[in-house]
Amino acid sequence: MTYSAVDRESLRALIRRLPRVRLAELPTPLGEYPRLARAAGVGSLLVKRDDLSGLALGGNKTRLLEFILGDAVSTGCDVLVAGGGVEQSNHALQCVAAANRVGMDAVVVLQQRPDARSNGNALLHEVLGGRTVWVGGDPTITNRTSSVSHMQHEADLLRESGRTPYVLESSLHPLSVVAYLNAAIELCDQFDALSVAPRRIYVTSEGSALGGLTLAKYLLGLAWDVVGLDWRPLQPSTLETLASVVLAASELLGLAGRTEGIDFLLRPSGEPAYGVGRSDSWSAMKLAARMEGLLLDPVYTAKGFAGMLEHLTEYPLDKDDTVAFVHTGGLGAIFAYEAEIRRHILNPLVTT
Repeated sequence: MTYSAVDRESLRALIRRLPRVRLAELPTPLGEYPRLARAAGVGSLLVKRDDLSGLALGGNKTRLLEFILGDAVSTGCDVLVAGGGVEQSNHALQCVAAANRVGMDAVVVLQQRPDARSNGNALLHEVLGGRTVWVGGDPTITNRTSSVSHMQHEADLLRESGRTPYVLESSLHPLSVVAYLNAAIELCDQFDALSVAPRRIYVTSEGSALGGLTLAKYLLGLAWDVVGLDWRPLQPSTLETLASVVLAASELLGLAGRTEGIDFLLRPSGEPAYGVGRSDSWSAMKLAARMEGLLLDPVYTAKGFAGMLEHLTEYPLDKDDTVAFVHTGGLGAIFAYEAEIRRHILNPLVTT
């Protein structure tokens, strides 16, 4: 299918029509990492530092929440109900931090795990002060929407008490896709300033970040390939669900007629389970830290970086090509994985 591209300024104008609150320090940096580039077998590796977004410990959810809370504030809501993950959810953490910034209360609904880790993001949830509701049923996050009924129950209780809740059922949301469409425009400007033209953009996402960056490729007529790197075992309905949310985002901007038949490239890099590392993700975490002082988290970005290295081995580029990796954050989780980090990175030859 042939797509009729729009220009950046026209797309910016469409995005500016949507309600938004400013939470992020933008643009986030785009840095060059030459030692990691050599390890990856490419001419240049650029890292988009969305882990430095400026809210709490940073992360890509800051971008999304600018538009989500913009919608919430514009509709008169006074409490955010969100969550859906487990105790190390950076999404939940950023939701509480963002609600604090705009003067809203926050309730996060999280899946209870028998081996829950009380450090890392779980500790930061408490520091930030949001109320946490623990539920059971899907701690491996097989179903993104498994917590929705619990969120709606909390919202009903809040309404009965006179509050006006805004329920964010999932970070995979049309406004979140718009946020990463906006991030793609930001990337284009940064690539132009550096006079580089990347062949591939890698991002640890099966949701809004992958959707927004891929949508930008089609709408702006970009030459990038966008490669999503999964953070959990691939689910059969993932790409179908993503396509429907991207379509809804396009409809918000009045561009739905331009987005039929978009293909998403998603690598299954999330094994063996959500929040569980594997040998190559621990190796990627060590490689980035020791070569460039770049910290990756064990839940998302270490798996994604390992998936990128694997993809570049399987589908190599020319030695002078440029690739970019979008660092989506989540660094608070590092401190909850001390035992695994010591076992797999610091003392790999020690057995117990």
